[in-house]
Order: sequence, then C-alpha cells, then structure tokens
Amino acid sequence: MHALMRRLTAPLRALAARDPFLVFVVVSGAIFVLYWAVTASRATIDVPLSVQKSLSDDYEMMAGRKPDAQAKAKLIHDYVADELLFREAVERGMHMTDKTTKQRLIDRVRFMIAGAPAEPSEDQLMGYYAGHRDLYRAEPRMSLDHVFFERKPADAPAMLATLRAGGTVKGDDFWMGHDLPNYGESMVRGMFGQPFTDALKKAPAGSWIGPLQSTRGWHFARVRDRGPSAMLPYTDVRDQVSQDYLAAETGALVEKEVRKLESAYRIQVEQ
Repeated sequence: MHALMRRLTAPLRALAARDPFLVFVVVSGAIFVLYWAVTASRATIDVPLSVQKSLSDDYEMMAGRKPDAQAKAKLIHDYVADELLFREAVERGMHMTDKTTKQRLIDRVRFMIAGAPAEPSEDQLMGYYAGHRDLYRAEPRMSLDHVFFERKPADAPAMLATLRAGGTVKGDDFWMGHDLPNYGESMVRGMFGQPFTDALKKAPAGSWIGPLQSTRGWHFARVRDRGPSAMLPYTDVRDQVSQDYLAAETGALVEKEVRKLESAYRIQVEQ
C-alpha cells in the first residue's frame, strides 16, 4: 500500500520541486472539481416566490395578520423541513409500503386521469338503470319475533312447546328489542350471522323454532312474514344511479390509461 502511494505521489513531488505554483494550481483545481461533483449531486429544494406567497396567505388566514420577518423565516424553515422529510419518506420507499399514503396517491392519479366527468343526462341515467337492473333490486326482507337468551336454556324443549301453544316465555333483554319488523336479509345476517339467517329462511312462516345459536347468544324465533326481492323504482334510486354512472365512466377512463401503462412493465404473477 505504501509502495503504491509512493509511486502515485512521486511525479507530484518531482513537479513540486520544479514549479511549486503549478502544483498549487493542480491541487486547487482537483479540490474544486471534487466540491462541484459533490454539490452537483445534491438535489435542490426550491422555495419560489409563489410558494412563499401561498405560505404567507395561509398564515394570514389562520392568524388574522401578515407574517413578520421572523414568522416568514419560520414558514420557510417548516416548508423546507417538510420537503426534506417527504423526500426521505420516498427514499425509504414509504410511499410503497404505507397503505394510506399509497391509496391517496392512487386516488390523486385517478382524478388526474379522469377528472370530473360531465353531468349525465336523464336519458343516460335511465339507460344505465335499465342496463344494470340487478344493482337496484331490493333484497328479500322478513319480519320476525325472537326470545333471546345469553346462554342456552336448560329447558329449551318445554319453552318451545309453550311458545308454539301461544304462551309467552321470559328471556333476557336484547338491545334491538324482540320485534324486528321488515328487516333485509343482510341486516339479519349482520346482527346474527349466516347460519342463523339460513335457518330463518328455511323456517315456515308463523311457526316458532329454536333454540338457534347466533353470534349474540341463543334464540327462539318466529318469522311473521316475508317480502320477496323487488325492483326499486327509478325515482327512488336516481341519486345512486347517477353516482354509479359517474363511477363507471371514471373507471373506464382509468382502465384505458392502466392498459397503456401496463405495456411498459413486465407483469409477473407468482403461482
């Protein structure tokens, strides 16, 4: 190592013996080139006048007065600090791993691609409604009575016989009450679970069954009546149709752009 350094510095020592000023110029030039290479590799954070004005305007709106010199310096410092932290987050790949940040960026790009779609005409909405009838169909509904127990009752057969004979049985209190009128199947499923809902769907109307276990506890239940699935009138769902139409238009524009972007990538789906 020392022999290599001697070989590298020997020409410089010989040059210094003949012309010290020339050595000074060479070394100074090397230092300048090194400094330029380091500083040129740094990214620049610009704080243009437009940004400074925006910062001052925001400050004035919140504080009720224009920022003085000290406040302006603090605003610029905070802006630069935020920019540095943002770039550090990107450098660490947090925009790829933080789900909330990633979704916000995706939503912003979606809006940049599609913008705000034009307000649809009534004919367009009616056409969408007619072409997507399954989206606007009310689910089957049921009205039911139930007697609730936090734990499975020991004398369940006797209780069921009493209920079927027209008698009453005292159960535990239930937060939604014991009469559940005109509930959609999804509401029943959300409250009590799928197995409980399936049992009610199979039960004959007007007949007590049980005890049935739900996600809440145990029940004796009676379906009083059922309502079939039915098409919802256009006038009742027009606002929802409009939202769905605009979402479909936006989705089509975004999907078109995604297909273009996809051609620049090699997609690998691990099996």
